[in-house]
Amino acid sequence: MYKRPARLLVAAVIDDGRAQVVKDLAAEPALAEWLEVRPARSMHDLRRKDLEWADLLVAVDSEAARGFPAERPVSCRLKRWELPQAGSPDVEAAALQALQCMVGGMRMLSRMDAEDV
Repeated sequence: MYKRPARLLVAAVIDDGRAQVVKDLAAEPALAEWLEVRPARSMHDLRRKDLEWADLLVAVDSEAARGFPAERPVSCRLKRWELPQAGSPDVEAAALQALQCMVGGMRMLSRMDAEDV
């Protein structure tokens, strides 16, 4: 089922560093096999080209989610994570948990697909 890593475009309302934290954590080999992550400077500064690249647009909190663009390709799904505020010592742990949860679901679906063959 999975022919390439899922493409996540991650954004806060402003570039507060959380999107970059997600990108850095996703570079770990166990996650990079399943995910490709790009941080965006701002939820309000997304380009059509970026949205066309992404499989999933991830807002790092409710405020960013309110800025989801109304116009986007149908192939770009929306997801909201509730990460702690920028600078919090818990940001990395929360972002890693969200990434691992996503990859865990993808692994499970991949196993189910393999069993159907």
